[in-house]
Amino acid sequence: MVSRRSILRAAGLGAAATAGLGLSGALPSSAAAATTASQLSRVDAAFIRRGLVHCAWVPQANDNRWQPSPQRFKDSGFTTPTFYDPPLWDTALLAGLPGYTWAAAKGPAGYHLSPGTPPDLSAPVLSADQRTRADDLITMCFGDEDPYNQQQLDWLVQLTAKLRQEAPRALMHTNQYAGQWNDAQLKNYMAVVKPDLLTFDEYNFSMRSNHVGGSVTGLYNNTARYRWLAMGGNDQTFTSPIAFGQYTMGFCSGDAPSQEGGRYIVSESEQSLVSYVTWALGGKWLNLFRWEKDAHPTSLLVHKDANSTPTVQAQRYATLNQRMKAFSPYLTRLHSKQAFIALGRNPGGYNSQPWLDVFSPSLDPGTRLSAIAAANAGGANDGLPGDVVVGTFRPIPNMSAQESAGLFTDPDTPVFMVVNALAVPNTDKTDEHATGGSLTDTAQNVTLTFDLSDGSVRPDQLRMLNAATNQVTTPALTSLGNGRYSLRKYMGGGTGELFWWQLG
Repeated sequence: MVSRRSILRAAGLGAAATAGLGLSGALPSSAAAATTASQLSRVDAAFIRRGLVHCAWVPQANDNRWQPSPQRFKDSGFTTPTFYDPPLWDTALLAGLPGYTWAAAKGPAGYHLSPGTPPDLSAPVLSADQRTRADDLITMCFGDEDPYNQQQLDWLVQLTAKLRQEAPRALMHTNQYAGQWNDAQLKNYMAVVKPDLLTFDEYNFSMRSNHVGGSVTGLYNNTARYRWLAMGGNDQTFTSPIAFGQYTMGFCSGDAPSQEGGRYIVSESEQSLVSYVTWALGGKWLNLFRWEKDAHPTSLLVHKDANSTPTVQAQRYATLNQRMKAFSPYLTRLHSKQAFIALGRNPGGYNSQPWLDVFSPSLDPGTRLSAIAAANAGGANDGLPGDVVVGTFRPIPNMSAQESAGLFTDPDTPVFMVVNALAVPNTDKTDEHATGGSLTDTAQNVTLTFDLSDGSVRPDQLRMLNAATNQVTTPALTSLGNGRYSLRKYMGGGTGELFWWQLG
């Protein structure tokens, strides 16, 4: 079996594009939270304990390839080195990262799960070295991009049972490229194996990519699909959601988005968008594929010079990871409730609707949003407004005072993240310093209008997290009369803001 990690495919959405999912952003009304004792699921507990994660595939010392030093890893803001070749361990690197989590892909031994490399089910999942940091293992991905079949399920059931015995805090998952497994296959896998999270990879940007109107529809669709499946939980009753996430881009692509070793360098807005759309739709797991210097002719994060100088894109990931650290205490204590979009425009009219509802105040009345409008402030997209993506949340039910950390004391607190989803390539697609797709080039002034006419909240109860300073602010709203208020926020392309109403 040849994996896309070896020969990366050139297709787009693939089977997902014709899945006919009919996705709606809303949680079914029957999905009421359990009112039992305040106990978190193992998944929610893991992310509250460890925070949002942005892992990074890194070589190991035995690979004889360049790898980031412990200090460079710390400076990057990535949370978790992910090992993906045998022996799925690096003593020296982890010794320099005390207290950090680690992860493994292609578990349990560094190979795909296939008839040619079947797992040894008589052996422990973790090696003796790995067991020394078992409590720090955040995720174990069994295999990677492997085909769906009964043999896979049989292996995964046994491997998962072993992992949960050997590393009770670790989260188990597999990974597919977008559309590799259809909905029926994923749901059956969830019912049989009971994973802790769902993950996928799809790289949306290349020399030939053409996202009309700066609307990265494939990203929206794939993220929305995995969000919906994860919200349903392993039993698809929508009472016990699991987590989900996706891979971020750590390589220069070629003519196709998944072609490693090319010359295409993602723009700043494209680089930011994947993380922000994931967070806005409720994802809590990201993983960079991959932090390499020597594996292919070009590298997105490391120059080929003797000092292995970080690229501009590496510095941008450090900034993104800093923002993630600020969002983390809030987003890890939330469950996704709704997801919708205010469509941008292109020279031919409105952008195509993805697998997200178009904004309507009725989708989540708790946000008090009555209108969303965007005005182009950077000039990209021919000066036309781009998409605005919004995800709404509510606090995880039944958190104890310690678990909530005093952040959301009212279980009905309406929380929402607003993302300026306008993302375009740079004018020179092969220059790391190029412009055209920067945060400034793709900036928008996003105006949010709120209807507070019922008197249930006051305008001074709106809160916003400034992720750059890690400070909570009270935005000043402009009165429009009759209980209506507006807020205009300048947002760089691919970035967003987190808001909530402080009830009580």
